[in-house]
Amino acid sequence: MPPSCPQCGSGNVVEDELYSQTQWVCQDCGSVVSEGILTTTLSDEQHSTAVPYHTSTEVTKRLCPNLIKGLSQVRSLCRILRLSCVMESAAVSLFERAYGHAHFLHVRLVKKEVLGGCCVLAVCRQNDCPIAMGTIGSLLYVDSAFMGVVYQDLIKVLNIQPTSTSITQLLESHCHGYNLSSGAVPDVCVESVQSLVQRSAALLELAADTWLVTGRHPLPLLTACVYVAWQSLKPTVRMKYTLNTFCALSSSCKQSGSGKRPAAARRVAELRQVLCELGGRLPWLRGGAVEPGSVATLVDDIIKHRRALMLQAMRSHESQEEEEQEEGGAAEQSAPSTGEQHWAKRHLFLPPSARNPKRRRTEAPGPEVTGDEEISDSEVESYIRSPEEVKLYQEAQRRLEEVKE
Repeated sequence: MPPSCPQCGSGNVVEDELYSQTQWVCQDCGSVVSEGILTTTLSDEQHSTAVPYHTSTEVTKRLCPNLIKGLSQVRSLCRILRLSCVMESAAVSLFERAYGHAHFLHVRLVKKEVLGGCCVLAVCRQNDCPIAMGTIGSLLYVDSAFMGVVYQDLIKVLNIQPTSTSITQLLESHCHGYNLSSGAVPDVCVESVQSLVQRSAALLELAADTWLVTGRHPLPLLTACVYVAWQSLKPTVRMKYTLNTFCALSSSCKQSGSGKRPAAARRVAELRQVLCELGGRLPWLRGGAVEPGSVATLVDDIIKHRRALMLQAMRSHESQEEEEQEEGGAAEQSAPSTGEQHWAKRHLFLPPSARNPKRRRTEAPGPEVTGDEEISDSEVESYIRSPEEVKLYQEAQRRLEEVKE
């Protein structure tokens, strides 16, 4: 509908296309009702209504492509880890808040991608959800050390107060991720989650008492405990399955990648070594040697008598060390001393840092420098490079000879 004339109130208003810009002119009084508008939208041009300049040039702000990719990654992680909708919304909101913070604006793209995983981890720890950092790091294909640095920056910059998660809570969540139900694996590999959690928890307590947990990443140790526990529940038919074969049966290891790491194999070897040390103390074995490949058959008995076996093993080791020290003291009268013995030799179960202590490098003493040493001519010439410096040096030498004469 054309507008009415404000002068005479007539509705006989027509378009005047005489000029480059379309105008509305009243045929009764000849006044210009509205002039051509430089900035209009398509819909406004069709209805011929005036549009302000700031409205016509306004553009809807679009999200950054990296932010869109990060939000999609955060949602994917939440769904892979089977988090609730509330936790997923909290992780997305935390990522948007962190992405727009000044501390994370001008960082590398790799750090921004890891930032989404750190937001998911922070939300999991705030809600007491037992998810390890190594699990999220494996899903993102990044190193846990680098992710730990980004996570510390996140909680420091945004002042987040996460709660700590115990390793026993991680163990229960880790066991539920294994797919060892009937139909998914062969019949000899089928195991209930309750039995697996109970036996793995007992082995984890044993590992904690023997210092295998101290200073270690949790995922490789959890994988080792679950693997040895799974073997010990039916040892006669499961001892032939290696760690890699067992991890291939598990959806949890496929997601986290913990079973394929060399650290998991080392934790299995250390746990078996402890079991062999305690298994040799069983009375009916009469001190016989226990092999790591067959120690799975003794795990049930070792766990039942764990306290007594550990006490007996430590006492036996201490008495053996005392005998060796007495023999060594008698031999010192005829042989020179080889140095003080490390304190870790006197204990059977030790932390990893004390079990293999790093040797300190001793630098050889260099020549004493007083500053009064003579400088040879070859050393002086090594500092002279340009021809001008050579001329100056020769002139100085000539003047010194003249003064001496």
